[in-house]
Amino acid sequence: MVDSTPAVQSPKHLCIVCDNAARLAEAVSFAGKQGLPLYRENNSAFALQLRYHDDRIELFDTALDTGVHVDLVGGALAHRRQYGGGRGQPIARAVGLKHGATPTVLDATAGLARDACILAGLGCSITLVERSPVLFALLCDGIQRGLLEQSSTGMLCNIMNLVNADARLYLAHASDEALPEVIYLDPMYPERKKSALVKKDMQILQRLLMETPAASDDSADLLRVALAHARKRVVVKRPIHARALAGPAPTTSISSRKTRYDVYLTS
Repeated sequence: MVDSTPAVQSPKHLCIVCDNAARLAEAVSFAGKQGLPLYRENNSAFALQLRYHDDRIELFDTALDTGVHVDLVGGALAHRRQYGGGRGQPIARAVGLKHGATPTVLDATAGLARDACILAGLGCSITLVERSPVLFALLCDGIQRGLLEQSSTGMLCNIMNLVNADARLYLAHASDEALPEVIYLDPMYPERKKSALVKKDMQILQRLLMETPAASDDSADLLRVALAHARKRVVVKRPIHARALAGPAPTTSISSRKTRYDVYLTS
């Protein structure tokens, strides 16, 4: 199920580019809903361009001269699903995956859905909530392409809901029956220090966030809402040496080489 009620406006430094007749109606519809200019060819006046190719939608950064798209089938994600350690890997242990327990998970900061797809591949029923309409468009495109690949249909069928909304509002209006056992947070507010060390795909998403109207670092508030609605636990993904989010201390933490998962038990 797809719910596309945008939670924030698209950035005004973004344009839509579509030179493909087969996808023009799709591009025109998105540009009209978001109030963004549409061009038939690349326009260097815009820092970011949402490009509608014949085979995918891509968010392209003209300064970095590269783009990012959602690939839930191949590349590093496929390798991680195959060799990442299964239910013994840190993210799986953090959400409570174990023999006889496969929790329902709401990813409240879906982004490119990489972690969510790892959990879906391990059997979790996933709800993806993403408030950026641009990232939501990339997600929809990536899932549609993934469903065409026989090797990934089983994993993608575990994505039960795809929602374009602010997770705080979504949770506030969710029925008790719809509340997940686990809420997963991977807050990404633009870090302006040492940006050259950040991978290019993350730099592109940081630029999108920095210049999106009403974007702010509301991760502490999101944690507060998540703690009030998760039936069993909230898991927050953090860089290994980063502070925990403002609020109550985590119940426990599970670490890997570069990442730490702060676990807050709610039941």
